[in-house]
Amino acid sequence: HCGLFGRPAGSLEGYPYSKALRDSGIVWDAESLDRFLESPFDAVPGTRMGYAGIKDPQERADLIAYLKGAGACAD
Repeated sequence: HCGLFGRPAGSLEGYPYSKALRDSGIVWDAESLDRFLESPFDAVPGTRMGYAGIKDPQERADLIAYLKGAGACAD
């Protein structure tokens, strides 16, 4: 997940993203991640994301904080 924040959804080369995610216009930040993690199918109708979401707001906040911390890529 290096470089996730600020990257357009579905734009990383080499991954089979759904057309819905590629065309969503989402740029990942804390708010867009929170919406998506809560309910991927509501955030991006037509996504192929294979899970129902994370309903607990604190769990989502913790995951987003972790992803922010892991966001810098080491060469």
